[in-house]
Amino acid sequence: MSTIKSSDEHLTLNADGSSKDIKFQANGVEKASIDSSGNLTVSGNLTSVGIDDNADATAITIDSSERVGIGAAPAYLLDVHSTATSGTTVTANLSNDKYGVATGYTALQIGTQYDDGSSRIVSRNNTGNQSELTLQPHAAASGVWTDAMIINSNGYVTMPSQPAFYAGSAASQVNIALDTNVTVVLTNEIFDLGSNFASNTFTAPVTGKYQFTANMRLDSIDSAANYYSLKIITSNRSYFTLVDPDYGADLNYAHFSLSVLADMDAGDTAYVAITQAGGSAQSDIDGDTKYTNFSGYLVA
Repeated sequence: MSTIKSSDEHLTLNADGSSKDIKFQANGVEKASIDSSGNLTVSGNLTSVGIDDNADATAITIDSSERVGIGAAPAYLLDVHSTATSGTTVTANLSNDKYGVATGYTALQIGTQYDDGSSRIVSRNNTGNQSELTLQPHAAASGVWTDAMIINSNGYVTMPSQPAFYAGSAASQVNIALDTNVTVVLTNEIFDLGSNFASNTFTAPVTGKYQFTANMRLDSIDSAANYYSLKIITSNRSYFTLVDPDYGADLNYAHFSLSVLADMDAGDTAYVAITQAGGSAQSDIDGDTKYTNFSGYLVA
């Protein structure tokens, strides 16, 4: 016997007997039913303000590990996929166990379905147990994620891959030649982020604006020379200082300095040279790094 009961503000619908369904009708037409196993079947749509069943495919999946996937089965805590017209899948992954991210770290990855062509933001603790937020693009060639920008808990921002170098002289160049550009030999590398400095020359890894500074101590200055010129020579143009050494007598030494913001294309080069016009070949480039050096970095 089927019954409808109301007690303690609960309404009970009971379909008595094996394999009996509870059916809901409107104007004599069945609209929904609940079978003896508790399965609900409806002829129309279940609608709500937020999520409904009008879609023709699975839109949101929550698996047994409580991972959420939108547009695909989740591989991470949050996995969002949206197929573009080109067929490329865009993903945003939020996890603490993403490939290349240590346990306890959190990564938000945005890009393609695969790591290539993707970038991510990682929240982690550094070796001093301080919080860091890093921006990491994925390098397809090496298959690794690289810190492009790091913001620590004090608000300091560093860019470990930003091109920067500092190199100095390790030995004097004596009796420099006259009336020609004499390349300054700089074999004492103090640092070279990106490994873009070699054989006295900086090679721009990317198109941009680069700040360069050259310093030189020149010994045994010939007052009879027409001029001395310290130069930073780049692929696009040369920058130089010009000094007339006519002090009435030769000088034991003099300091030359030149600083410039230079435009460079990827693959362009920059190096330092000195020119002595006329006089005697008696001047020497001092071989001490603190006096003779060349430095530079990418500005923008």
